Amino acid sequence: MSLGQGVDARVTYKGYATGAITSNSQPTSSSDPAATGGQILRRTGCTLDLAKDTYQSNEIRADRQIGDYRHGVKRVQGSLTGELSCGTYFDLIEAAMRGTKASAVAKSEAELTSVAMDGTLSTITYGGGNPVTEGFRVGDVKRFTNLATAANNSTNFLILGFSGASNRVMSVYPAPTTMTADTAFNVTTVGKSIYVPSSSFVARKFGVEVYHQDLDLHRFFTECRVGGLKLGLPATGMTTIEIPMIGRDMETASGASSPFFTAPTAATTTGLLAAVNGLLRVGGSTVGVVTGLSIDMNLNPQADAVVGQNFVPEIFLGRANVTGQVQAFLEDFTMLNYFKNETEVEILAYLTASSDIAAQAMTIHLPRNKFGDADIGLQGEQGIPISMPFQSLKYETSTATAGIEQTTIRICDTQAA
Repeated sequence: MSLGQGVDARVTYKGYATGAITSNSQPTSSSDPAATGGQILRRTGCTLDLAKDTYQSNEIRADRQIGDYRHGVKRVQGSLTGELSCGTYFDLIEAAMRGTKASAVAKSEAELTSVAMDGTLSTITYGGGNPVTEGFRVGDVKRFTNLATAANNSTNFLILGFSGASNRVMSVYPAPTTMTADTAFNVTTVGKSIYVPSSSFVARKFGVEVYHQDLDLHRFFTECRVGGLKLGLPATGMTTIEIPMIGRDMETASGASSPFFTAPTAATTTGLLAAVNGLLRVGGSTVGVVTGLSIDMNLNPQADAVVGQNFVPEIFLGRANVTGQVQAFLEDFTMLNYFKNETEVEILAYLTASSDIAAQAMTIHLPRNKFGDADIGLQGEQGIPISMPFQSLKYETSTATAGIEQTTIRICDTQAA
């Protein structure tokens, strides 16, 4: 008999009809989520596994030996890991946010009258309307069509901020080609966005199959909730993502009953994101000394045992606790003073899959953060590193700036469906 190989394993996920969990029963997988469909997931790893509480007897016996050992409540635990690419993980990111993804915003001269651009100031200025009221936000990636200045058509422009009367002046990256007011244009944000809401939270759950194609058997993990999100942005290397999950059970089958999902959608083929491509802004300024950025959103999932059944009645999710760490070279007192003076700073990361003007891209916006330390390592003869862990906070009404959602984290993905 041949041995299974990791390269021959296929990971597929599918959402259930509803995110609700029935405390004292489990759905029949053949009907919910059902075997049709599913989405094959790109990965570097999958550690989902069935775990059980175990109990060893403490009975004192004359034979001085252990007389019993029992299995208790079962849970699925582990993570899906991969190299971040646009459109690949957005369903799972949406589940971590517990919000509802927003569709693209499409506007024209009908709402905004005219548009002019200044390459020196790196601004886009509209002649009328209010871009914020129309739905544009900091961190959006937008593209123009139908402009007379062709160089500004079909080009990614990352929105960095709003100013001027009725928020009509947008700071953008990269700098546009300077042009006078054009009264015929279309402008559209690309892809979809998601953020942690303040209300109307949406519960979601997934079935996740690991199909060992070479052995023709599968493990199907049922009613899995996303327990958070971890992103790693190294200076050299691909951006990584980890999706921790907790589920209720595991089903297995082989031969004619395997795989579970029939004709799932093929894995995405979008380009991988690398932190070296794009832009990183800290405290409203573009920085070029950061050597690494990590972001961890922990929902602190809990799956507590109850009496009378060997599966958990619910998987509870806590608040969105977003933390992270910035690693940089010491250049001046700017980063150090953020910590020393307890300054709240914005972090905006713009990641692209290539250097094309309309590259596939993802943005991660943390509008309000405080650093908890500034550890400067004075070792060796090379650059001096500074390590700064941070806590992300909700952007509140009292400090709100136009065009920033009142949230802790917002992510835009140009390829999200």
